[in-house]
Amino acid sequence: MKVRRVFLSSASVVWLALTSATFCLAQSKQSASTSTLRSQIRVTEVKPDMLNEWMALQKNQVIPALKKAGISTRTVLTNAYGNVYEYLTITPLENYSLLDGEEPLVHALGKDGGAKLLANLSKCIDSQRVYISTRVNDLSSPPDPKAPAPVWVTVRFRTTPGKTAEYENYFKTDLAPVYAKAKAAGKIAGYGFTRRGFGSDPLDRTLVIYANKFADLEAGNPLTQVLGQEAAAKLQAKGAGMATVVEQLVRRRVADLSF
Repeated sequence: MKVRRVFLSSASVVWLALTSATFCLAQSKQSASTSTLRSQIRVTEVKPDMLNEWMALQKNQVIPALKKAGISTRTVLTNAYGNVYEYLTITPLENYSLLDGEEPLVHALGKDGGAKLLANLSKCIDSQRVYISTRVNDLSSPPDPKAPAPVWVTVRFRTTPGKTAEYENYFKTDLAPVYAKAKAAGKIAGYGFTRRGFGSDPLDRTLVIYANKFADLEAGNPLTQVLGQEAAAKLQAKGAGMATVVEQLVRRRVADLSF
């Protein structure tokens, strides 16, 4: 897969110079009582001239079929910057045995109906990839699923080999408490920490900062908002050498395609 460089406004860059790990977690209706929550992430690049048709298929056929198949929730995001034809679909995956059965669309629509819908969808797509992401609930405090945040600021970090455990401990002891204070003060809507698995680099970690509106990005880095510039810089310097930034993105939740 090509690596795309994303150019952001100065306010977004300030938010994304965070220092922890990147990406996605589903705002699932499942209980967060367990220590982790596994999700399946599908990244789809839609053909520009087929976007309207793809969106219509999603709204009118895919969503009803998924619900009929028993899928309780999914979150769809699109890039606010970079490749705006890239869509990220997040669905919970309780256990891998669910993959042993039929594709959900086939399960809901039957072999012929499912195959027809999948064929129509494929005509709209340039490329697609799937990977596993696991949210570490002890290091996360996402928004209430009943009030999902419309803006996701994500930073993906690749931990230095041999320092992954050290990095996670750094996040737990130094960074997470500050993000918790930022959430309690209403500066952010929440935050999440995830590990990537099958389909991605297992050294990758993701930090997601949730915002209630794009205007909130103007306030800058939550660490700086809570600690001040000097203290935040010292805290970030403490994590130097443990991980490097791979990707930083600002995404918008697509309400019409999420449930």
